Amino acid sequence: MKIDAYLSGVIEKYVKQSKQQKVDKVDIKQPKEKPSEGQTKTLDKVEISPEAKLLADIRADEDRRADKIKQIRSQIENGTYKPDLEKLAKSILKEWKGE
Repeated sequence: MKIDAYLSGVIEKYVKQSKQQKVDKVDIKQPKEKPSEGQTKTLDKVEISPEAKLLADIRADEDRRADKIKQIRSQIENGTYKPDLEKLAKSILKEWKGE
């Protein structure tokens, strides 16, 4: 009994299937059809929630505060920091009164 004839048929089918899959892959890469005049093109849309916007603002404020703290810290270390004493006193009184 010869198996060669049977195997050659199986191999031919496998080769044909492989070629068909390769052709399908090429077809996928071709550009899609353009919409006709009656069809409208839809665009993706992203909406940012108010909560996300608030978080972004908070993070930006934190970055600004960190920069300001670094600046003041370096001024204190250099001995060049001169706070507005009147503004500081008003702030302390306002806090003390609970306003």
